[in-house]
Amino acid sequence: MKSNLPSTRGTIVSAHGRHYSVRLADGSSILGYPRGKATKYACGDECFVNVKGSEGRIESIEERSSIFYRSDTYKQKLIAANVTMLIMVVATDLPTNYSLTTRCLVAAEEQGIKSKILVNKSDLGITSSSIEFISHFASLGYDPVTVSAISDTKLITEIIKNERIVLIGQSGVGKSTIVNNIISDADARTATISTKLHSGRHTTTHAQLYQLNTSTSLIDCPGLQSFGLNHIDQKHLANYFIDFRAFLNDCQFANCSHTVEPNCQVINAVQDKLISLSRWEQYKKILSEISS
Repeated sequence: MKSNLPSTRGTIVSAHGRHYSVRLADGSSILGYPRGKATKYACGDECFVNVKGSEGRIESIEERSSIFYRSDTYKQKLIAANVTMLIMVVATDLPTNYSLTTRCLVAAEEQGIKSKILVNKSDLGITSSSIEFISHFASLGYDPVTVSAISDTKLITEIIKNERIVLIGQSGVGKSTIVNNIISDADARTATISTKLHSGRHTTTHAQLYQLNTSTSLIDCPGLQSFGLNHIDQKHLANYFIDFRAFLNDCQFANCSHTVEPNCQVINAVQDKLISLSRWEQYKKILSEISS
């Protein structure tokens, strides 16, 4: 049954299962709940909500410019809506995760989201594995930037200027340090939300949107260990590997999977070392997952 309460516009600034923190136009925040059982909203969604006191019913959302999410065989997890840039954070003191980075970049490419890689904790030194990681993704055109979240706040702020970014990475890469150094009252904001939800101290267990100014905002997310791409159409997967694009239109077969076919220009490029073997192996692994 439709509510008779007036509809108010707001922005979902954090998602907590089936309830959301919604920031209204006047700057106040309420707890919003969806209609029905489906959890179909994401942090960053612009929504219309019927407000009653400190709570409200989310009636609808505006059309999204982008939606960054992951999915596996059984479910999907909406992460951030209406973002313009992915910031993938890795750290020099942790093993480099090529697979996770590749998958996040593919998900961003599929949505037309720009991507930047930050190699954090440069103050601890740059390892040989970090140098190899930087070289690999630089050769693809992503141009990783080495930073220290402690001392390079100005540089990071300049990178995200005039963007709505989604901040992604494994646990321990220093995302919280980046957020706290850029946004001085980040802990206070999340503590307020935790109090409303009776959920204790905030430990990045949910996506959280921070508005830096009128043109720049940041969505911080919990640490990731895996990233499923089952929502991607297998026919289009190769398009989201940016180093494949120059070769995709010259294969013998229009429906080439770029795995076994004769006269496949992607395979030829791998053999000619124009595409790295590791990238091709990553592509085939993802393709097998989303084809099953």
